[in-house]
Amino acid sequence: MTAPPARIVDLGPDDDLFPAWCEVWAAVQRDDRPEDPPRPAQEHVALGRELVAPGGSRDGLHRAAVTGDAVVGALRVLLPLRDNPAVAFLDVAVHPVHRRRGLGTRLLAEGRAYAAERGRTLFISEVDEALPSSPGRAFAERHGWTCDLVETRRDLVLPVDADRLSALEAESARAGAGYEIRTWRDRTPDELLEDRALLERRMTTDAPHGDLPVEEEEWDGERIREYERSHVARGRTVLSAGAVTADGRLVAFTDLQVPLAQPGRASQAGTLVLREHRGHRLGARVKAAVLRDLAAQFPEVRRISTYNSDSNTPMVAVNEALGFVPAGHLSSWSLRL
Repeated sequence: MTAPPARIVDLGPDDDLFPAWCEVWAAVQRDDRPEDPPRPAQEHVALGRELVAPGGSRDGLHRAAVTGDAVVGALRVLLPLRDNPAVAFLDVAVHPVHRRRGLGTRLLAEGRAYAAERGRTLFISEVDEALPSSPGRAFAERHGWTCDLVETRRDLVLPVDADRLSALEAESARAGAGYEIRTWRDRTPDELLEDRALLERRMTTDAPHGDLPVEEEEWDGERIREYERSHVARGRTVLSAGAVTADGRLVAFTDLQVPLAQPGRASQAGTLVLREHRGHRLGARVKAAVLRDLAAQFPEVRRISTYNSDSNTPMVAVNEALGFVPAGHLSSWSLRL
C-alpha cells in the first residue's frame, strides 16, 4: 500500500508534536555520528521560545512533515533581525527511515518560500560531514547550492596530556606577559561587557568565513546578555576565558560550552584575538585557562569538539599542540536568488 502524502504543519515549541520534531533531529544525529549523544530536546525548545519572544535578535519558524500521526521531517528557518537583512538560515532534516521520498525537497521549498516572502535572497545552511559520502552534501549539490566554507572538526580526548598543557601555558605566558588572563562562567563581567560585544562583532569580520555571503553582525552588551541567557535556557553552561590589557580592556576570549544533561562531550565555541593584539600567544593562553577550569569544574567531560577552517593556521596550530585530532568536517552552503 502506498503511504499517504505527508502534510506540512507549523509548530511552536509547546505544541504536542514538537517532541517528535526534536526526535527527527536526534535520529539524524545518531545516524550521522553514533558515537555522539544527540542534541537534547531542551535546546530546540529553548530556541523555539527565543524566536517567539519579543525584542530578540532573530525571528523564524518551525515546520514539520507529518505522515499519519508521525513527524518524519523537520524544517527550521532563522532570520537575523539586527543585521544581514538579506540572509536566512535554513535547516532541514528527514528521519533516516523516511528518506528518498521527496520530503527534504518539500521542506526546503517551504523554507525558501517563507524566507523569500520576508525579503530574504541569500540562504545559508550547514552540513555535518562525519564521512565524505554525507547525504547532506549530496542533497545540497542536487538542489544547486554552493559550498562556501569547509571547516575541519577536531576532537580532544580528555584529560589533556599534562606535559602538553604545561608546555603550552609556559610558552604562551612568556609571549603574552603584559596581559592578565581572567575566567568566568555563564555571564561576562559587567566591566568587560562592551569589549566582549566588540569581539563578537569582529568574529564576523576577522575569522575565516570562506565565500559565505554574510556581512558584519551588530553586537552590543544587550545582545551578549541575550546570547548568555539563551545558553542557560538550553541547559548549557559556558566556561569563558579572556585576555585583558593593563588598562582593563578585553582583547581576546574563548567560550567552552558544556551540556549539563550530557556532560560527556563539550564544544569549543568562539575563540578570537583582536587583530592588533595578535602575536602574543593569547589564543593559546585563553584556551589553556579554560581547559584548567573545565578539569576543575567538570571532570566528567571526556571529549571536546571544535571546528576550524584549515586556513586559520594559528588556531589550528594551537589545537594540534593541545592534541586535537581531525574527526570529520562541517560545510557551509549558500543559495543566492
